[in-house]
Amino acid sequence: MTNNPKKKSEEIGINGLNSISNLEADIMKIVWERKQTTVREVHELMLRNEMEQKKQGFIPYTTVMSTMNTLADKGLLEQDKSSKTYIYKPAVSEKELAKSIIKSVSDKILGGTEAEKKVKKLIEEIDK
Repeated sequence: MTNNPKKKSEEIGINGLNSISNLEADIMKIVWERKQTTVREVHELMLRNEMEQKKQGFIPYTTVMSTMNTLADKGLLEQDKSSKTYIYKPAVSEKELAKSIIKSVSDKILGGTEAEKKVKKLIEEIDK
């Protein structure tokens, strides 16, 4: 019998609401750039990028759709459900998300250390 462990996605940050996978980060970049968009538009952009990079194994539409729903559940995207096609907008800015991830990692790993104070100072600098 072969042991086939599940492939884990690479994540930025600590597991939980303050983590974000590479796919989620790619989607957020597109939504921030477009200001508002649909799943189809995001999927088409991602496919175009994959074709330009000559990658194999293109991302399925349903994966983009479920990931964008997850981002909405995490509070990172707003979902306008007033029409048949949902419209997505960023619920947080790039800076807010970066601060949240940095703070989460800092709290989990450095809690109460001198290094944590330096990280907090870095976060204050991001605000300026």
